[in-house]
Amino acid sequence: MFRKSGSQEVRKSGSQEVRKSGSQEVRKSGSQERHNVARRPACAHSRKASVNRIVSYILIMAILITLLTPMPTAHAATALSDLPVGAKIMFGGRQFAVVNPSDGTVVSLKNIERRAFDPDNTQVYNPSDSNNIGYYLNNTYYNTFTAGEKALIKNGTWYTGNETNETASSVTTRIGLLRKSEYVSAKAAGIFPSGDGEYAYWWLITPYSGNVTDVYCLMLESMVNIFNANITLGVRPAFRIVESTNFEYDTYSGMYYYPGTLGNNKAISTLNIGDTVMFHGEAWRVVTPSTGLVVTDRVLEERAFDPDNTNGYNQYDSNNIGYYLNNTYYNTFTAEETALIKNGTWYTGNETNETASSVPAHIGLLRESEYNSAKAAGVFPSGGDDSYWWLITPKLANPAGVRLLYGDGLVYTGTAWDKYSVRPALQILESTIVNEVQTGVYAIIPPDTTPPSLTITSNPETPTNATTITYTFQFSEDVTGFIAGDVGVTNGTRKDATFTEVDGNTYTIEVDKIADGDQIVTVAAGVCEDAASNTNNGATPITVLMTTIVTSPGYSLGTVAGDRKWFKYYLGKDENGITKAMLVAGNSGDAVMQTFGRDDILDENHKYKVGIYYIDREGKIKKY
Repeated sequence: MFRKSGSQEVRKSGSQEVRKSGSQEVRKSGSQERHNVARRPACAHSRKASVNRIVSYILIMAILITLLTPMPTAHAATALSDLPVGAKIMFGGRQFAVVNPSDGTVVSLKNIERRAFDPDNTQVYNPSDSNNIGYYLNNTYYNTFTAGEKALIKNGTWYTGNETNETASSVTTRIGLLRKSEYVSAKAAGIFPSGDGEYAYWWLITPYSGNVTDVYCLMLESMVNIFNANITLGVRPAFRIVESTNFEYDTYSGMYYYPGTLGNNKAISTLNIGDTVMFHGEAWRVVTPSTGLVVTDRVLEERAFDPDNTNGYNQYDSNNIGYYLNNTYYNTFTAEETALIKNGTWYTGNETNETASSVPAHIGLLRESEYNSAKAAGVFPSGGDDSYWWLITPKLANPAGVRLLYGDGLVYTGTAWDKYSVRPALQILESTIVNEVQTGVYAIIPPDTTPPSLTITSNPETPTNATTITYTFQFSEDVTGFIAGDVGVTNGTRKDATFTEVDGNTYTIEVDKIADGDQIVTVAAGVCEDAASNTNNGATPITVLMTTIVTSPGYSLGTVAGDRKWFKYYLGKDENGITKAMLVAGNSGDAVMQTFGRDDILDENHKYKVGIYYIDREGKIKKY
């Protein structure tokens, strides 16, 4: 049926003549042909010293500002012209899709409101006519952007010719609508859903050649159709951003955003109703911060609530929308994403007592009361946006009735087996940390799942004749819960009173020698944790040789400079078989042999034996 504005009637197809035109149905309406329209619901010196002080002050302040400025996860900027077709971007606090990177064309992925193309039934897009949708978009809508954002929106050509020759006429302005051919190409590129598509109506810019009052539009199942210009439909603005504009890529959500003034890191639970969170390649609007409840910023595909005409949300019934959302749809999330989605309670009582019954699930739909509260808070347009989507609330005393959001922004009752759009809702863990990247737009900071690592060092280093060693424990990040008792010691006495926290990731302790030999210090895994509750990895044990004979600096173990008097010249072959004359001495238990002969130095092949000592060019004793 057709919906008429003002005093126009809603005409049903029952009494209309329907005929086939190829594979397309065409209806007669009076003497005028019209494409088949499926059922539409009704219902952002001293002077020099003084100058130096000022410069120093500025430098100090600059450093402080740098240290205090929140630093989100940043990635290399990408020019809009280099983004892929269909890339989702956040600009001006709103979600758009890239239609043509080469000229910067983007389009809103949702209806922003509903309005007539022109109440005067004029089919031409005209930014100069105060009654025309073009005037609204280039004034009221355009003025919702900041001065900085406006400077990036190009003043360009928008073709207004009919479908037979779209480029035959044009207007020059900043905000427009997609042409019919642009929509078809964008749909083929996956920007808009194919198949059942969306249950939403919205205007294109292309006038219909068949008469002077009709304009092309999109309707249920994403079909191109025509309506009179004075009919009220949804609006999806399109505009062109300067192609060289850089966008940051948020790897966690897979979305791009135009960086704005950065805010502080905060938990989901502290956000405002209506704030936007980038998650799973979509913009989500915050409905209830205290529980982490969010809903997609746009309608997704069209689907029956339950083909069996059952009005209860049921995640276990394979025919039910609840099963689809908690299986097919939920399985599109990564493991990292699902770790943030709560298995929460979804109330399924009717509109008179919504909390009378409930189901546990990861994905749900908004209740009627939640929608009404969010609408009052400005999350949804007060007059509707001409999209139609399911709520979770069943209708009292109607086993097939489910509450449904209509295009006018009011809630009515739909029949469960009918197809309407789906707008998933979920509850993100309230403690999830986000960072503001645009005013009211937040990127999730990926959860820290990396365990702290630990390196142990000693002072002095091995070998040593010291009787007390200071060990330093350097963690890769700040940890809590690390105590003296976590330090394991072999051949030493741990002095717990000397345990010191230098800072959040550095600790020291002293250990006394018990006897000559290896002193070993260890720290096991899992004894402390970082701010994200990741417990530490175990450290590689450190071994320090405790001895009364100390090696002079740069000398081999067990040797001192005075040992050089025992060395003699020998002629032998090195490991490569090259004959060399070297000043050498034998090895007696890791000590320089004072009396030795040829057999202590050379093997049967006249090669120097491994382990003997030699004097290097600096006069120091080294082991061969």
